[in-house]
Amino acid sequence: MKEKILILKSEILKDQERLDNLFKKSEKAYDGFSGTGDYSKLVESAFYVNQIYSGCERIFKNIAKSFENNIEQDLWHKSLLDRMALDIKGIRPNVVSEKTLEYLDELRAFRHFFRHAYDTDIDKEKFRIIAHKTNLLRSSLKKDLKKFLGFLDELIKA
Repeated sequence: MKEKILILKSEILKDQERLDNLFKKSEKAYDGFSGTGDYSKLVESAFYVNQIYSGCERIFKNIAKSFENNIEQDLWHKSLLDRMALDIKGIRPNVVSEKTLEYLDELRAFRHFFRHAYDTDIDKEKFRIIAHKTNLLRSSLKKDLKKFLGFLDELIKA
């Protein structure tokens, strides 16, 4: 079990590095859009938001596989996200807070739009809100994952 937890911790830490890089790229691209109105910068930022959510989902899938060993197939994106906010007594604490869950759910919905809208421009005002929520997610998720990594450290010591 200890080996499994060590692997999970290493995966989370590596994914956090990748996410931090994506957060920086998204913010830089959005700042470029805000400063110039260049729509291509908005699209670039939206791409990174899409990648950020995918990275978060990867972390959550690894956690679910390590602790729950089961991910429902129906509506699994939403189910996985909701599960990460659950404190599962005797198994693991919640991975994310309710506030982080709220931000993530908005990014999940945006990612769905981004991946499936092929003949629609991104609404600038709606994306402004998503960009703001993405920035809020950055610190909230970092705090939540730090707490969860502390839990993993306790398991490793045991």
